[in-house]
Amino acid sequence: MKDVQGYNQEGWYYKTELHKFVNSGMRDMSFIDSISGIVNRGCHNPPCATGEVDGLVDRRSNFQKVLMVFGLPSLGSRPPSTLPPIPAPAIPAPAASLTIDAADPKLINAFLHRLNSHRSSLERNVLSYQARDGTTIQSDVYTFDSLIESVAYACQIGHAGKLFYIGSPGAETLGDDQPMTNLRYGLVNIAAFLAQSQNEGIVGNACDEYHLDAIDGKYPVSNSCGQFGDNYQGLICSRAERAMECPVEENMKVAAAPNGKHENSLYDYRPGFYCGPDENFTGAYDPNTRLVEMGPFANSAGRNDVKGCCFWGRGAMLTKGPCMLGKLNHYLGAEAAKNGKMAKFPDVDFCRSPGDICKNIERHPTIVWDIALFEWVERVQPYEDGNFNYQLALQKFVDGGMKDPTFINSVSNIVATGPRFYGKRLSHFNLIMEHLQLKGRTPLVKSRSTSGQRIDCVPPWLFLAGATMSWAL
Repeated sequence: MKDVQGYNQEGWYYKTELHKFVNSGMRDMSFIDSISGIVNRGCHNPPCATGEVDGLVDRRSNFQKVLMVFGLPSLGSRPPSTLPPIPAPAIPAPAASLTIDAADPKLINAFLHRLNSHRSSLERNVLSYQARDGTTIQSDVYTFDSLIESVAYACQIGHAGKLFYIGSPGAETLGDDQPMTNLRYGLVNIAAFLAQSQNEGIVGNACDEYHLDAIDGKYPVSNSCGQFGDNYQGLICSRAERAMECPVEENMKVAAAPNGKHENSLYDYRPGFYCGPDENFTGAYDPNTRLVEMGPFANSAGRNDVKGCCFWGRGAMLTKGPCMLGKLNHYLGAEAAKNGKMAKFPDVDFCRSPGDICKNIERHPTIVWDIALFEWVERVQPYEDGNFNYQLALQKFVDGGMKDPTFINSVSNIVATGPRFYGKRLSHFNLIMEHLQLKGRTPLVKSRSTSGQRIDCVPPWLFLAGATMSWAL
């Protein structure tokens, strides 16, 4: 049991794959083939060093027969109610940097089930993009399965010792005594996150940032250094965190992943970003001729070269800059693995090979969400200055009936490094709120203060198999 149920090698985790198999209708026999490999040869992707699996066809046939005996479809349709996939097991971190408190399993259960109940609506209207012909296409980069797996991970395990906020474990009641209130804080938090993501990465169905900032109708090649007046190399860490920062190396050469992942989107004909030391890595792309005109051509910040400009945005929130990518490497990537920590992406060096982030979507489908959620819990949720405290503002917004647009506008100020596009972000936010059925809700009668309180989660698989619960909001 330990060898199989606890198997977690090279991105293949038994419990996650079990959920995927069930959720997809129990059709993909590669699941049982992988288990046969683990049992017979010690690996999930035979042939291993010890050879091919003995009796592979017979093992597969026996599995299908057992499914039929249990009344389960060996080649059936998708189950009518699909539980969210589960995250990989907890990744230990130094005790000084990560403490996870006890949590109420009902809250995470209700939160994930609430998201899952709106799966179809979110896939059609939020996790989708507009093609050049005006049709709406469901994203193959930003999928619901990878989203909910990443959210469960960020909620239960967290990033850099910080957890995704889903509300208070206590529940107030209204006159009908139905559990209420605090789940809304978490749902509004995920709505705010998705609204920013929709405006950044989802709209182009692209993992890599793409050209948006035109100068005299042309897109400077040096947009990879920063768009709309930004300098991405200048997004450095504070003195206390400087050791985690990626070094800027002018000789580094990186190119955006091929455009195939966002083929037919509004932006697919624009060339991908790249960086490098060659003086010829300058010029501008003319959308009329669809050619790059070589020669000095400055971006809106005055750069006409691409030396060291390898830290453009990637993932759902187009996470960018030497500081944030350095932190990703320190906590999730190759540096964490090198330092003897269990890293979620040990094969991705966010600093020396940032291009691998978007080239690894097939291998790591959650990476586009994981890096965005990392930035969210690292930079947005704890945000506080003299005028704005994110968590207090979130609670005030929910308690006030979820109507005040200044909340999402303030969040946009935190997230966006270039133009805020307040109207678009507000429109995305309102759309997501509608699809989560949060618009027009009655203001809370009473709000339990959660200021300064850690809101944590427990692994969903500990209780998802229990009694069915009905949560009304």
